[in-house]
Amino acid sequence: MTIFKFPGGSDATLAQVGGKGLSLIKSSNAGLAVPPGFVLAVDFFQPWLEALKTTSAWSAFARAGADEMAAACAALKKASDDFAFDEMQVSAIETELKNFASNALFAVRSSSPEEDLEGASFAGGYETILGVNKTNMEGAVLRAFASCLDFRVAAYKKEHGFDASSPKIAVVIQQQIASEVAGVGFSINPLTNDFDEIVINANFGLGETVVAGLATPDTFRVDKIARKVCGHELGGKETSIWLENDGGTIEKIAPSPSDFTLNDEQVLSLADLIEKVEKLYDKPIDTEWALAEGKFYLLQARPITAFVPLALNMLTEIGEAKRLYVDATIVVQGLYKPLSTMGIDIIRRVFHAASAEVFGSDLLNEPKQSPIILQNGRLYLNASIVLAVAGQEKFAKAMASMDPTTSRAIAECDAAEYVTKGDKVHHLPWHLLLILPELATHIIEARLLPELAHKNAARAIKNFMTELGDQVQGEEPAWKITDSILARTFNFVLVQSIPLFVSSRMALSKLQGIAGDAGVNDEMLLSKLERALPNNVTTEMGLSLYHLAELAPSSKAFTVAWQSFINLYGHRGSEELDIAAPRFRDEPRLLMEQIETLRNSANAEDNPQLRFEKAQTERHEAFEAVAETVQNKLGWLQTKRFQSLYKVYETLAGYREVHKYLLIYAIDLLRERLLMDGEALVKAGRLNNVQQIFDLTLENLKEANTDNSLDLKLLGVSNRQFADRLRAVSVLPSIFDSRGRILRPKPVPPKPGEIAGTPISPGIIRGRIKVLHSADEKPLLRGEILVARATDPGWTPLFINAAAVILEVGGMLQHGALVAREYGLPCVSGVANATNLWPDGTLVEIDGAAGVIRVLEKVAVKV
Repeated sequence: MTIFKFPGGSDATLAQVGGKGLSLIKSSNAGLAVPPGFVLAVDFFQPWLEALKTTSAWSAFARAGADEMAAACAALKKASDDFAFDEMQVSAIETELKNFASNALFAVRSSSPEEDLEGASFAGGYETILGVNKTNMEGAVLRAFASCLDFRVAAYKKEHGFDASSPKIAVVIQQQIASEVAGVGFSINPLTNDFDEIVINANFGLGETVVAGLATPDTFRVDKIARKVCGHELGGKETSIWLENDGGTIEKIAPSPSDFTLNDEQVLSLADLIEKVEKLYDKPIDTEWALAEGKFYLLQARPITAFVPLALNMLTEIGEAKRLYVDATIVVQGLYKPLSTMGIDIIRRVFHAASAEVFGSDLLNEPKQSPIILQNGRLYLNASIVLAVAGQEKFAKAMASMDPTTSRAIAECDAAEYVTKGDKVHHLPWHLLLILPELATHIIEARLLPELAHKNAARAIKNFMTELGDQVQGEEPAWKITDSILARTFNFVLVQSIPLFVSSRMALSKLQGIAGDAGVNDEMLLSKLERALPNNVTTEMGLSLYHLAELAPSSKAFTVAWQSFINLYGHRGSEELDIAAPRFRDEPRLLMEQIETLRNSANAEDNPQLRFEKAQTERHEAFEAVAETVQNKLGWLQTKRFQSLYKVYETLAGYREVHKYLLIYAIDLLRERLLMDGEALVKAGRLNNVQQIFDLTLENLKEANTDNSLDLKLLGVSNRQFADRLRAVSVLPSIFDSRGRILRPKPVPPKPGEIAGTPISPGIIRGRIKVLHSADEKPLLRGEILVARATDPGWTPLFINAAAVILEVGGMLQHGALVAREYGLPCVSGVANATNLWPDGTLVEIDGAAGVIRVLEKVAVKV
């Protein structure tokens, strides 16, 4: 069967008629107002494809590399110019065209089996010919067919994982409506991701001006729940395209561009049609429509590809009270892509251990009461509960230390919209009372004898890591030992390192209060008190890397130092929170590249160690200056208290990095165990490779131990299905609600020539931009300004060479901000779309205290 009608064609398949053709058949068969037509199926063009494969152009196309593909595609299209319908093709088309009036006009559109799918739209890749009469049909069909050979299509296929070497195409021939108004309609708001809004773009004439971006259309927003037009935006409607009576189209100035194309009644009628299409497909839909003689027609419907899906258990029904969610994976860890299935399972078990230790119950098993949601590779904060308990102002203020952009969105949202009477604290941390004496002992020791507390903690940490390693070295599989390992790690952190860090923060707050009482309000001076602090495992990692760069790679000293570095930091790496992510030990290439960069850029007069020591000197001098002011203004007793508090802060502030260091150490031990278990499953034929074990959960592995029939490969694919949908989203939102709406703060208007962000670390510096999307994308040279979405400890070596840091995401307590302050680097965060604002080499000035970036010298963008 080579031709399928619509309405009709109920036995058509995607492989035969393509995405566009199948959609038209489905919509018309459902009774929607679809102009009739038919589809020339893939098999209809098989003779042409077979003929192409005999040409030299096809041979060149089949072996073309990336640089040769454009020319190869052009040659292939040229080879198809001489194709013509054979007798059977002519007869088949003429038979179908007899069902239409002699003067009927048609839209001829390509319809690929790979087009208009949920994950790939091929928008603008294939050809559409409008106003085709019966006489010109053969040429129009040939043009539509030839578009499957276009370089745009081949490039898109390669980018999205399709096979570009086997083109397939169907062609839709649809009666064309001589529309007075036409355009596109989205069943969700494509800008805010709001599932409860329909957005319509409209222009006079045919919809081609809207689809092709030839004119600025009118925009209408419709509230689905209230069924009312909630927004109008008048477009310029600079031009319009109209259907000619005898075929073809004409472009002319739009009539009445100062008038709206649709009135509210028409907008609501169109919205009803779009909602019917969405219900038919049961997913967000992008439609093309036309209005002629008072009737709306559906011309096309396809899944919206660029939207953020929401898991069913996080979605509330239309009209129900909405929930607010914050993606902690982004605002705390700076991880935009979903973690592995095993990675999120491990984190869930960490929270299980923490909840049991602190609350005496597992709050994660009580979703409505838990402030944490872990699923699909993400860690979400149930912000509705936090709003109800802490209040909007306190929540926004607390979030500012994590991500200022999210903080502003929280401060500006309608909190009442997201809070219900049931949002309250149902459990209190009574179980902390059981370990209160131990916690109190460490806090008192930290306050009175900080150096002794540090010494005792360092010894305890060393012993703990040894004992934990011994426990994992046994024969027990990962699913048996994980909960014990994670519970033991959390308990150790809770009673050993957290009390020391808490003591340091309390000390900092108090000494800042004393300084304020003494009249010290110099922010730059006070900020120096937080620089180049000792006992910070992350800072020490960066300096250790520099010392490796000082040694000759072939020397014995380098080998010894390298092994020492791996012993201390080999369990770390980029995206280290995910157990599936490789560690420095697994992929030392990044470290070697950083060492080489350091070796080439640092010198005896300017190197990270000297910079750290200089910052230490500045910190000591700042301390002496503030202490002297306290002495003069407040007297001897307050000076002694200030000095004592500062000793606590100086000695113990670095412990904020110890908690994660130990957690990642435990995760890495479990990773090694899992890889061993994975090897056994590969040998048994139950996995194709060891990495597939990270697509499973520990419960899956436990079940597989007793059920040899369990298909682990298939289970892994199922486990990661929704996470893969999230992975396809270019940038996941940091804050959104249970109807999909992404919350964004009102933009802060910068001064002319400036871009405003959030001040993180003070200082003014000039340098050239280097944009990195991953830590190992390219070298960061000494004195360059690092621009990134966010950073984690795997990026730490880059800070050694950085002159300053610009982040899309990150607040006062985010990793990049903390390291920037410790290195004394000016830092600005919350700069929306920062990684796309400047090309590499742009000279800018950063004022870290004001949170402002000024462009001093632009560079040409390479095309």
